[in-house]
Amino acid sequence: LSSAYVPAREALDRARKLNTPFTSANILIIGGNGPSGLATIELALLEGANVFTTADERHHEYLTNMGAKCFPIDPNMWLPTLQGKMDVVLDSVCLDGYDSSSLALNSAGTLVCTGMSAVYTQGQIRAYGMRDVRDYKAMYCKMRAKYMLNNTVYYDRTERFNVAPNEYAQHFRYLCHLAAKGSIKPLVCSRSPLNLVASMQKAIEHGDTTYGVCVCTPWTMETDSTRK
Repeated sequence: LSSAYVPAREALDRARKLNTPFTSANILIIGGNGPSGLATIELALLEGANVFTTADERHHEYLTNMGAKCFPIDPNMWLPTLQGKMDVVLDSVCLDGYDSSSLALNSAGTLVCTGMSAVYTQGQIRAYGMRDVRDYKAMYCKMRAKYMLNNTVYYDRTERFNVAPNEYAQHFRYLCHLAAKGSIKPLVCSRSPLNLVASMQKAIEHGDTTYGVCVCTPWTMETDSTRK
């Protein structure tokens, strides 16, 4: 809940108008198959939104069963259909510097940039004689989202927690309440002891994990409790 659902809730709140629910709103979630994407889809559907998402085709069946309308990752495959129609777009991928996500907005829509995984997962970027400039590209994308793109906000979970820890805590309590009622169903795809964290991180980077959050248990070896 803390690592996926609270940031998803806060990202949605960055686009919320007059503190009203997203009932019947068109919401596009770029990269819906990750833990935060899944949490955002679930929370948006809970409010009655029309949810669209992009993901690799192997994830489409699962996401469709959740209630989302799925599109391929490539913006050229979904932008002709969705351009100018979205009330909210949440982009944690930054495949093209947030350009396609911005174009998907309607005139009153809001783009919430929550990350830039594509900057780091597509290999090293060599430029100006430097071996790898991915950190510089990430910095540029963040500044662009903050100061250059219209109707756009950048959400950083750590920055937000430092600014408003009580808000974060209250969202966590509310989401625990929803989970206890069964209104949301957080997924844990695996529990790994400390000595397997590196292997688990590699699996995450290659997309070899199932749906949900990977949890590191505070033990160095697998126990009966971690196998369950």
